[in-house]
Amino acid sequence: MDLNLEQSLLRLNLPYAICPVSPVEPEAVNAYRQWISEGKQAGMQYLEKYDPVRANPELLLPGAKSMLIVAFPYRFEAEIQLPIALYARGKDYHDVVRDYLKPVAALIPGESRICVDSAPLRERYWAAKSGLGQIGRNNQLFVPGFGSFCFIATILTTALLPSHRPFDFPSPDPCGNCRRCIDACPGKCIPPDGSAIDARKCISYLTIEHRGPLPEGLKLRSLYGCDVCQTVCPLNRQTLPSPIPEFAPTDAIKNLTLDAIETLTQEQFSSIFRGSPIKRTKLPGLLRNAQQLVIRS
Repeated sequence: MDLNLEQSLLRLNLPYAICPVSPVEPEAVNAYRQWISEGKQAGMQYLEKYDPVRANPELLLPGAKSMLIVAFPYRFEAEIQLPIALYARGKDYHDVVRDYLKPVAALIPGESRICVDSAPLRERYWAAKSGLGQIGRNNQLFVPGFGSFCFIATILTTALLPSHRPFDFPSPDPCGNCRRCIDACPGKCIPPDGSAIDARKCISYLTIEHRGPLPEGLKLRSLYGCDVCQTVCPLNRQTLPSPIPEFAPTDAIKNLTLDAIETLTQEQFSSIFRGSPIKRTKLPGLLRNAQQLVIRS
């Protein structure tokens, strides 16, 4: 590996792995297609597109030979007024992660493409295959030291980089007989066999991606997203806080109140949540969530 590239990665001080590009294993491809055929992607039609690309990363970047996969921890302990998923309390990870990885990608010869949860790439699959972490029963990737409170980003490149496997795990199953996430899940969307979750029942999906009314009688314990399957997980005990200051809760998020949300105009919403993941739910969605937040009753 180029010395400058290696030093750049070391300066990030984040867990990373490098693996060769290859087609996704047929078993994983078929499992994903089965999940789609059962409608468990709910209203996320974009997950149905680009099936051949999801099965072969080289179609995303012709001539791609290597993948550099980096975990970006986001957990910060901080007091906030309203229950909001940990990942959404700071700045939008899409922007933050790209800013961190652009200097790294610039050091790699040939063509590169940075992927941050916005391309048809099986991030968790490749992160697990590369040895960066293990996928648990709640379908989250668990990275040693940081648990599942991590974003995954990938630099796909035409350069042939030496493989780097940061961790070797004694067992392919990190969960054993534990089913705490299954029992605690408020939407009961996690199947006991550890297969992909049913987004139609997932509180994260319903409060973020879903458009229109929420299921009748649903009482939310989170205004945006859901961390239950992560917070009850023994693998997330004693995890390290994020070293990335941009993921710390912003003042606007920390001071947000239910009364303030209920009087938001579109202009105020756009201003408060500029550069925040919460803008994804849009103002009607946030107002809808606030109406069914359990702390109201």
